[in-house]
Amino acid sequence: MAHSLRQILGERLHLARRRAGLSQVELATRAGISPTTLNRVELGRQKLYTDTLVTLAQILDVRVDYLVGLSEDDSPPTRSPQRAEEAPAGPQPTTPVA
Repeated sequence: MAHSLRQILGERLHLARRRAGLSQVELATRAGISPTTLNRVELGRQKLYTDTLVTLAQILDVRVDYLVGLSEDDSPPTRSPQRAEEAPAGPQPTTPVA
């Protein structure tokens, strides 16, 4: 029987959270969501907004594609080093992403 996206996300989120040594309350607080929401997501009963999914992946140091079942690679994401001419010259203004 194939698992739904919600089930895969919930299982992988649970595993990554446990590996990180975080409780649901700790992770939810850091991600800016309620512990009830996180619990429902881990149980496969609730969807997440994309920005929350990305935040959780960053906190847990895993790839979004791993959390949603598109990859089996649960290693931390790699960041490509910026070349000198691409490096920001100082504090950059932040712009909201829609």
